Amino acid sequence: MGRVRTAIVSDLHLGSSFSEDLLRDPSLRRPLLEEVAAADRLVLLGDVLELRELPLPRVLDAARPFFEELGEAMSGREVLIVPGNHDHRLAEPLLERVAIEQGGKNLGLEHRGPPTGEPASAIAAWLGDAELTISYPGVWLRDDVYATHGHYMDCHMSLPRIECVAAATVMRAFGPVPDRATTGDYERVLRPVYGFSYGLAQSGLARRATRPSEGAWRRISGTDRPRNPVHRAALRAAIAGGIPATVWTLNRMLRADFDADLSGAAITRSGIDAATELARRLEVDAAHVITGHTHRAGPEAGEGEWSLPGGGRLHNTGSWIFASAFHHPGTPPGPYWPGTVTWLEDEGAPRRVRLLNERPREELRRATRR
Repeated sequence: MGRVRTAIVSDLHLGSSFSEDLLRDPSLRRPLLEEVAAADRLVLLGDVLELRELPLPRVLDAARPFFEELGEAMSGREVLIVPGNHDHRLAEPLLERVAIEQGGKNLGLEHRGPPTGEPASAIAAWLGDAELTISYPGVWLRDDVYATHGHYMDCHMSLPRIECVAAATVMRAFGPVPDRATTGDYERVLRPVYGFSYGLAQSGLARRATRPSEGAWRRISGTDRPRNPVHRAALRAAIAGGIPATVWTLNRMLRADFDADLSGAAITRSGIDAATELARRLEVDAAHVITGHTHRAGPEAGEGEWSLPGGGRLHNTGSWIFASAFHHPGTPPGPYWPGTVTWLEDEGAPRRVRLLNERPREELRRATRR
């Protein structure tokens, strides 16, 4: 087998109802398409589509231009989608086929299949001469490199995100993920959550359900601060007292271990620890494990390696969405800055490049408002 250059991109969230998906903008698609045109294989590492906010037809309408242009850039080569939590629907036909053909046998770390059912068949048609493959829950890119979206880490994160709370609720009712786990153990917990979320989106109710939590997060993170100083002081007091009390209650009810610290450092540490725990429980024997999911690219220069228990190294390939909660005016691009691609050669460690670091914040912000 000849040399294979692999480009890895994660968390596009095409069709986001909050318009955070930057690749809806042709001028921002261009640098990505030019970059991946040099790849022999492209891996879209989960949350390619945002299927948990809007009905499927609207999402596909928003995503079609990207896939048509991607098909031209990757003509004659492989595009491999590894579904995540927001586009778990892409994995459902594969999961059903495995259940029928193997009688419920464990999925394993990698199971590949052709694109069947919607929306995978529509994506395959738009890609034209590029060959689409679905792999779930991850893919071995080399004998020593494993890539997965990373959504299983929601069973281990200390951050009280709604999906982590939902996973904790299922585990409280039906039992936790065992210490030596299989992918089937994680699917048992998370698949019902994803099915419910997808159903809400198809009924048109998801946007109404997520709007309050989105507004609350923006206020907590400081991006939508009240202008009145009295109101700002009241908000700070409410956050200082309300979050610890809420988290204490959740932990008590769900026998969970959520952390009331919502600082950037705590969020980063929660994601790293959860990915490490996931790799340990699934016994992923790899020199390098690549994930997405948290949107936090890393490790960044100066951070040091993110080490795994077995001696391997953890990498996060970042995202292509612009969430203003993580990008305050006047601050330089940080680890949540979008526009990242991870390159993997036949030898050596994964190498991450940033394509949008020179784009000003206001340009990216305007792109999400179109």
